[in-house]
Amino acid sequence: MHNSILTNIKFWLAGIFSLDHRMGVWGLIMLPLVLFSSCSSVRTIPVEIALRPKEHIPENIQSLTLINRAINSRFNNPRSDSLQLLFFQRQFRMDTIMYDTMASDTMLVALGDMLFESGRYDIVIPENPFPNALSGTGLPVAMPWNEVDTLVKQYNTDAVLSIEHFKTRIITDFQRESFFDPESRYLINGYSANMKIAYEVLFRIYYPAEREIVKNIAVLDTLYWEDLDTEIRPLFNRFTPVKYAIIEAGIHGALRITEKIAPDWRVTRRQYFFKGHTLLEQAHLRVLEGDWYGAADLWHDMAEMSLSRSMRSKAEFNLALAYEMFGDIDEAIRWGVKSYESMYRPLTYNYLERLNVRKQQISGQ
Repeated sequence: MHNSILTNIKFWLAGIFSLDHRMGVWGLIMLPLVLFSSCSSVRTIPVEIALRPKEHIPENIQSLTLINRAINSRFNNPRSDSLQLLFFQRQFRMDTIMYDTMASDTMLVALGDMLFESGRYDIVIPENPFPNALSGTGLPVAMPWNEVDTLVKQYNTDAVLSIEHFKTRIITDFQRESFFDPESRYLINGYSANMKIAYEVLFRIYYPAEREIVKNIAVLDTLYWEDLDTEIRPLFNRFTPVKYAIIEAGIHGALRITEKIAPDWRVTRRQYFFKGHTLLEQAHLRVLEGDWYGAADLWHDMAEMSLSRSMRSKAEFNLALAYEMFGDIDEAIRWGVKSYESMYRPLTYNYLERLNVRKQQISGQ
């Protein structure tokens, strides 16, 4: 019903606004903005909205137990200085595979922090996040469902997110070379160092309620470091140590998976009515305090009162914004349509268009 109403609104507006064809699309966009900016009873505020994750995760999964099944007999945790000395002994020219325990642990902790901060998931990381660590060196088979059941019941979560595999390949190089000095305008002799870390990681999300692995997500990426100097010591004094670079690769892997399964928050701008009635002014104070529920209660009271169509429409418009802030786009559209039916405003039409776009983004259309 809402989509058909929006379609009717479009045709109606096409008949009302007889714009010169030279204005084109920008004319249609700018005209409402001019009208809005001249309306002193409208307040514009920045808000954060969530965009749909790249990988769809069932809405029933709101909490995750994070574990690390990647650890096996190949993993170790060399000290930073010992590892750096090994690379220096090889003239900082190496190509090797490493399985670093600290980088894997850091990935798990960073992943928990990022997913929690996204606002989508509650996160639990067990005190011992390495259930049934494997002694072999192959890719672990899927975790038995009885083990998944035990984890979600023990930590009261909906699903288990597991790091199943993590490997880094470190390639370093050190060369003597000449480079151009812009100050002296001469070629000078010096040294260059570069490091490349290619990592691969596999994540699985186990959903015991449906006995389903809802996602197998592989992430492969490469990080680069390079620098040069006229002397070796200052070059390596500031060059990122190998151990830190491996840990950074773990953090980068956590960031990549978060980008895939967590909503992306974007700052945009929204408008609402804050003048013309006592309840509007009281609700405005609630909004400034971040109390959208308190503001919505006042707007509900106002919408139910016997007011002029103009005032009722303003309360209904504000309720549409409140429900968008609550994450209920369908209810936001419903109140936006009520506001439009109570009294036509270009502001309402423009906002309904935005809500319709958001609904399509959320549904993946």
